[in-house]
Amino acid sequence: MTHPGLYVIQSVARVIRLTSATRLTSATLISLALLGGVAHAASNVIVDTLREPAPVVDLRLPAPVLAVARAGEALVSVGLHGLIQRSVDGGQTWQQMPSPVATDLVQVRFRDAFNGWAVGHDSVVLHTLDGGLTWKTQLDGRSLLTLLRSIYSPRADKGDEVAASMLQEVTLALSTSATPDVLSAPFLDVLFDAQGNGFVVGAFGMILRSADDGKTWEPWTDRTDNGRRMHLYGLAEDAGVFYVSGEQGLLMRLDPATQHFTLVTTPYAGTLFGVNAKADLLLVYGLRGNLFASRDNGQNWQKVETGIDSSLVSTVDQGSTTILVSQGGQIAALDRSTLQVTALVTEPGGDIYAASDSGQAGQLIVTRFSGTKVVQIAKAN
Repeated sequence: MTHPGLYVIQSVARVIRLTSATRLTSATLISLALLGGVAHAASNVIVDTLREPAPVVDLRLPAPVLAVARAGEALVSVGLHGLIQRSVDGGQTWQQMPSPVATDLVQVRFRDAFNGWAVGHDSVVLHTLDGGLTWKTQLDGRSLLTLLRSIYSPRADKGDEVAASMLQEVTLALSTSATPDVLSAPFLDVLFDAQGNGFVVGAFGMILRSADDGKTWEPWTDRTDNGRRMHLYGLAEDAGVFYVSGEQGLLMRLDPATQHFTLVTTPYAGTLFGVNAKADLLLVYGLRGNLFASRDNGQNWQKVETGIDSSLVSTVDQGSTTILVSQGGQIAALDRSTLQVTALVTEPGGDIYAASDSGQAGQLIVTRFSGTKVVQIAKAN
């Protein structure tokens, strides 16, 4: 048995679509599509981005930042070449934190003021226990390769067709990597609950589970209704139930009884960049301002008219309102009770990659190629 995803992993067109869809910068596109792995050349020197720490940047100059999250009273942002920054004044000023890797980081999440995770290219997962001051690598393209082979090889030797197929996928993925001992595909999101259960998801349907805050990992790609290996972009969790969103309207929900991610039918066939889960409301969002809401865990959906014509890249909860943030800079407020949307501001200055609550009333922090910016959203247009 061979999964359809095997036939598209080497497609350059799909790699370009992935990086465009995830709002990554042109530098990241070159890193993924042309270099394809952990090693890259700089000034005729080969740099192993998983073994080299992030270079020190001049914070007086713009630094591409791809994601930001709140960690208690602090903010933590991540970006190209392993960049990690921290702010303790609501995003007005930033300090670079030591990062153990120089590979591009594309997402950061905090469960509380201390425990956070950052993920990115070369299948890297970083973890902090002190609110972003220090970071350690929990998983990368080398350790992931060792993990997958150690789990699937014994099963395949015993005639397990699923395991054999997974090993084929690993082999084909390695053929696109510039470094033969590294799985270079990016992780795109990570999320943990209060009990230490969590998932990391990424390109070509990759998903792994941890039950101990990321100390150990278990591959779950074969425990999903994603046989076509669609890219997985977003995670959400409510009351211990996890959701995953992805390409071509893909939405899956974890079934606690079967420990399997099952398909949730959505009315949308485009990419879903994210999912927002509440006890009484499930939201999915994606291209061209598309937003859909369900009050019954995805059995029925309502299209929400956002008035936004660019891709929705982030949702930020503030009280009974969810702030919608688009790639094009359009920002609006969704009343979760009525599902009415009110335009707030249109922020000029280039594409927005992500947004977070800044900790200050009437403000958001957004990320761009030029860095982070505090946006005032208190007044509606």
